[in-house]
Amino acid sequence: MRTPSDSRSRSRLWFVAAFVALLALIAAACGDDEEATPAAPSDTAATDTGAAEPSDSEEAPEPETTEAPDEPEPDEPETTEASEPETTEAPDEPEPQEPAEPSGEPVRIGILFSNSGPAGLFGPPTSNIAEFIEEDINAAGGINGRPVETYLADDATDPAVGRQAMEQLIDSDNVDVVLGTHSSATRQAAKPLAEDADVLYIYAALYEGGECSSVMFNTGEVPSQQLAPVIPWMMEQTGGQTWFLLGNDYVWPRRSFELARQYIEAAGGEVVGEEYVPLGTQDFSSVAQIIAGSGADLIFPALVGGDAIAFETQAVDFGIGQDAIPRLANIYEENVLGAMGPAVTAGMRVTLGYFKEVDSALNNEFVSRYFERFGADAPPHMTFSSHIYDAALLYAAAANAAGTTDTAAVAAAMEGLSLTTPTGDIAITGSRHLSQPIYVAEIQADGSQLIVQSFSSVEPDETCDPA
Repeated sequence: MRTPSDSRSRSRLWFVAAFVALLALIAAACGDDEEATPAAPSDTAATDTGAAEPSDSEEAPEPETTEAPDEPEPDEPETTEASEPETTEAPDEPEPQEPAEPSGEPVRIGILFSNSGPAGLFGPPTSNIAEFIEEDINAAGGINGRPVETYLADDATDPAVGRQAMEQLIDSDNVDVVLGTHSSATRQAAKPLAEDADVLYIYAALYEGGECSSVMFNTGEVPSQQLAPVIPWMMEQTGGQTWFLLGNDYVWPRRSFELARQYIEAAGGEVVGEEYVPLGTQDFSSVAQIIAGSGADLIFPALVGGDAIAFETQAVDFGIGQDAIPRLANIYEENVLGAMGPAVTAGMRVTLGYFKEVDSALNNEFVSRYFERFGADAPPHMTFSSHIYDAALLYAAAANAAGTTDTAAVAAAMEGLSLTTPTGDIAITGSRHLSQPIYVAEIQADGSQLIVQSFSSVEPDETCDPA
């Protein structure tokens, strides 16, 4: 469990400035902006309508006669020089006001993630980002004026442990929402607990698609985003036609491969082999021999964390490394790639919803702040930690719009919600999934990631009617 320190500095994020600027504009518009108007002119003379009576002691004088004056020639129309309109200077815009510091009972945000086991490499960046979630939401005024606190629970890449961790977050930590970045197996084990407790559950990891529940939203990449546009591109770039699919043996790789096969065949390719290994596999010698004899000229690996590292380092010894058979990977994020080493990874293509190399002012500032806070050698911010951060911002925006943390009210406010974050432009769709950018990075000889292709606002091919 993790809660924020009272002394933690609250840094202002990009969206704080935007929110404050909006408040300033509203305040200026509501101010006293009436122009002074001149008063109506008063009458310059009063007309006396009564004639004076003559005195009795005086003789009335002879009436004086005067000739009628000549008819005056018509005058030019009288003109008066228009007065300059009185103007008033617009009042100076008030300085943006700092949002009020949140107070009261905290809103509790649970984070269910993999911090140990085969997917444990994904954990440290997520733990770091939890600090930014607290700081940035609180710096913007919190949620309905209340501060947020984060509570972390590790599923150990084990669905049974994941279920216990979800129970802890709901029953012991009393969280208002759970953000999840973990395996689909853990999601399937944990979801019934969220449904029974009526706790909002935002699954923020890439996955196979198809999830639909009244308490769930899914903000990670799905195959129709990661693979449908990228597989034809990969075949065009490499000239490869035949594919070998290798994944861990659970629902995410199996469903992903079902859809990948459709995309491959639609692009004129062929799947020549498909193998699954248990989570935690470290000996890939038999699988490597099968791949070597398959005739595949492209490999699509859907292996998690430590399993991916073991396979790729052993593949080189069997003559099926990246140099021999190009890879298109959909879960090889930077921490995993770094553990493999550039001699193994150079030339690989990876398709994900976020890389820290995304070139935007928002992202560049965010990444700089991340490394300034956690050190140049910190585990890099990557797609899983990025999606957790986005999920937290979406929840905060929806709860503020709803004026409550009630699950049904926040879920209603989530529908159609859109934000611009370091990831890019994101929006909740009618399927309770996320429209988001998809990037393809090619790993360079020094291990760095170069984004070589991007697809903006890719819609998920998903349906959901939770009613």
